[in-house]
Amino acid sequence: MKNLLFVLVLLFSSQAIAGFDLGNKETKKTVTVQLKWQHQFQFAGYYMAKAKGFYKAHGLDVKFKLPEAGVNPIQQVLKGYADFGIGTSELLLEYAKGQPILVLGVIFQHSPLALVSLKRPDIDVITDLAGKKLMIEENSSEIYALLQQSGLHSDDFQYIQHDFSINSLMDGSVDAQTVYTTTEPYAMSRSGIQYQTFSPRMAGIDFYGDNFFTTQNLAHKDPQTVTAFRSATIEGWRYAMQHIDETINHILSHYSTDRSRDALTFEAEAMQKLMRIDLIEPGHMSRYRWKHIASVYQDIGLLKSTPNLDKFIYQEQNIIDNYTTELQYLLAFLIGTLVVLLASAYLTQRFFRLQTQLSTMIDQSPIAVMLLNEQFEIMEWNLQAEKTFGWRASQTINHNIFDFLVIEPHKPRVQQNLLSVLDSQQPIQIENKNYTITGQEITCHWSNAPFHINGEKFIICMAVDVSELRSLKALTMEKAVFVSDNSITNEEFLQRLVNTMQLCLQIWEESTSKSKVQFAEDSGLWRVSLDGSTAKTRTLDKYLSTSSIPQKPRWKQVINTANFILREFPNHPKCQLLNEYKQSIRKPED
Repeated sequence: MKNLLFVLVLLFSSQAIAGFDLGNKETKKTVTVQLKWQHQFQFAGYYMAKAKGFYKAHGLDVKFKLPEAGVNPIQQVLKGYADFGIGTSELLLEYAKGQPILVLGVIFQHSPLALVSLKRPDIDVITDLAGKKLMIEENSSEIYALLQQSGLHSDDFQYIQHDFSINSLMDGSVDAQTVYTTTEPYAMSRSGIQYQTFSPRMAGIDFYGDNFFTTQNLAHKDPQTVTAFRSATIEGWRYAMQHIDETINHILSHYSTDRSRDALTFEAEAMQKLMRIDLIEPGHMSRYRWKHIASVYQDIGLLKSTPNLDKFIYQEQNIIDNYTTELQYLLAFLIGTLVVLLASAYLTQRFFRLQTQLSTMIDQSPIAVMLLNEQFEIMEWNLQAEKTFGWRASQTINHNIFDFLVIEPHKPRVQQNLLSVLDSQQPIQIENKNYTITGQEITCHWSNAPFHINGEKFIICMAVDVSELRSLKALTMEKAVFVSDNSITNEEFLQRLVNTMQLCLQIWEESTSKSKVQFAEDSGLWRVSLDGSTAKTRTLDKYLSTSSIPQKPRWKQVINTANFILREFPNHPKCQLLNEYKQSIRKPED
């Protein structure tokens, strides 16, 4: 067998070298990339993939096409005017309509798209945009989702076509406009302009941003080009984010841009927080995150149901499709079969040994433990889980936890938690309500951690029923703090709001080491104003002391602030206390 394998490998190698030279890149294929904005650091990965020869090494000559006012970048690709494009998560909506879109990768794990307005007496909260002129760029469905969740529909404001600048906002031609939080806010701050930001994330709408894509037609017709472009692009992004100064120098010297060096540096640093390349590979995307985005679209009525994502999300093309002769196909098949058989024999033995060890550990655990695959289907379900929830293992294996275990109101939050475990590969804790086999709702504290077997991703979920503890704590708090909900005084109410805000700021500073101004900007809940050249958080500051908090406070905004902190830093040891503070807020009767 060894001799046969050696002969096949030698024969295949000689055939490949003679008839299918993968290294021959003398003939380059020209492709066009449709950008969605003017030249800036937002597209650094594509620039550096070209500058460092990554595209060239893959046989590509890449041209960049700037957007035009009134022209939809997605349609440019679909109509064949460009081969590749960069789009928002609205690509999913187009795909659901039957458009042959293929998403190749994600650049921003969190979208930087937001609405911004100048600081004015008549615009304080997002609902104040009713009746105003809003300049919104193409493919901004997450902005419309934010407006809709705030009670504003398309007939409640005047839509203005975007002109790719902030001049219209500055001269008052429009009242608010879409921006990227990585760019325009810098220019306004440097100009001494006082502004406020309304981010979709403040409403729990957390989408992907800058997804690079092509068409299914091109992928089918020329899979080598699509695979080459994707690989070189990811390589370019990795290089750009690891060599920011060099990349900025290249942009300034090779592309016409109105961005200064400081502005590009600000943009690069802001992008690092949205890309998280310290945890996530550039281009990475999750099927389950796309499903979550689809569920948000469904909630706001933009999508009737989640489409099948098999043709929407890029999957690596099988290299066998690239072979040009029957002989090469046969040789590849034979070699592949031999290698798979040999590898499978080893891996199968090792897998079952690991699986046996893991099953023993899970079964003997004193707490409820289950093992989920990437589809959130149960692979293991221990004896304690049977006691806690009532279902036997045979009734749960291969079933999705969202089909029977998680109560409906908590499904989006739990799904986002599990997606974060898969994306970040970090353990995350969460507390939510679950069903038992009798239909009873119980509160469980979950510790969810990533686990790998032979390259496959799993999640180990450990649950403790804390229902009795929560009931006892609630009863204790009710006796100690609330004589009755109606008996709370306005002074007590204001004190609870101040306590909650102080703790929010404390958790923020301990978790990020960033300023109060950054806290206000990142949460999107508190206005930042400029006093000369100094950024101030005057409104937020009032809520940090009982001597300055308004007598008629925006108490729901305090709750939203607590929710922001709980969502961003769920593992902080003080989050449980913050949640209790939040739950203690009861508005007194007038």
